[in-house]
Amino acid sequence: MEKRLTNQQIDQLFTFTKKHYVEHYDVQVELVDHLANAIENQLKENPNVLFEEALQTEFKKFGIFGFTGLVEQKQVELHKHYNKMIVNELLKFISIPKVVVTIILYLALFFLLKRTGKLGEIISLAILLLSFIYFMVDGFRFVSKIKKQQKIQGRSWLIQSVAQSVFSLPFIYLTGFGFSLISNFFREDRTSELSVLGLNVFIVFILIHVLTLYIFSAIIKPRFLQSIKETEKRFQFA
Repeated sequence: MEKRLTNQQIDQLFTFTKKHYVEHYDVQVELVDHLANAIENQLKENPNVLFEEALQTEFKKFGIFGFTGLVEQKQVELHKHYNKMIVNELLKFISIPKVVVTIILYLALFFLLKRTGKLGEIISLAILLLSFIYFMVDGFRFVSKIKKQQKIQGRSWLIQSVAQSVFSLPFIYLTGFGFSLISNFFREDRTSELSVLGLNVFIVFILIHVLTLYIFSAIIKPRFLQSIKETEKRFQFA
């Protein structure tokens, strides 16, 4: 007769994964399922083996870093997936037909800033600053929503952790570069308008900023929310 693990032993496996720094419930379930199958196989071969002994035998197979390596591997895979998605969405704007929209936006900004001079630059900077604030507030609300879900459910998912991490990257980059650009505009020794090169750099930054904001708000965030919803549904009765 095939020996199956008891509910108490399954609970012990969940406790064991938590003790070894596996925070996310979906990863815990995957590990517990793997460990349970492996231990049952050991019991099939040797019915006299003790549960704890069988568990330690399987745990040693994960190496000196234990479950940490597996969790990090899964995080890297998810990061790669979403980073690739972001790059692909950005590349769409330099391929037909969206490249036409990009060129039109670029030319419109170039001639507008050329005509309005320093006043146009200041207005553009003000709009950029407002968009930074919007991006910061939107990101904060997104992360807060995830944390609220975790608190209500008493569980967290790996996809939630990756979502928080991925969503912070563009804000850090664009804000750092943007405020550096803004401080350059308001240097005490700067009295003239931007050179043609400086104007082009400024416009390219605006376009990248606008496109990144659009991609994260309209595409990436809904994808994350959908993935989180699907994960919750998958583990609803687990």
